[in-house]
Amino acid sequence: MSKPSITEIEQGIGSEVAHFVYRVPKKNHEAMMQLNKQFADIMRKYGASHLIFQLNNTEAPMEGITNIAKTVSANQDEEVWMELIFYRDRKHRDEVGAKMQNDERCGSLFRQFMDLITPGTNCIIGEFSYIKM
Repeated sequence: MSKPSITEIEQGIGSEVAHFVYRVPKKNHEAMMQLNKQFADIMRKYGASHLIFQLNNTEAPMEGITNIAKTVSANQDEEVWMELIFYRDRKHRDEVGAKMQNDERCGSLFRQFMDLITPGTNCIIGEFSYIKM
């Protein structure tokens, strides 16, 4: 089987990605998993890919590098999660965003999400466009 080309990868994930980084108390792990399953179903319905990752290493690999766990001030009772949402392009991102605003489930899931993350914290969010080289 051949390795996919850059063009094939671009077509599969699109040219826009939103990322969210946040802390979750370990005791809320299963509840957050269930919530994210519901959210992923909504994102798929609207044509966006939604991936969730949990940080598995809190060590910095070398001097001059800071592990993200330190940046977000995670402690031993917390997990650091990252979500990635991929859109075909900026227009698609705007269309999905408009649909989400009109979907009652999204408001409810957001409120539940805010109750599950570490109290007194927020998400770190960023929206990025693919750089073609």
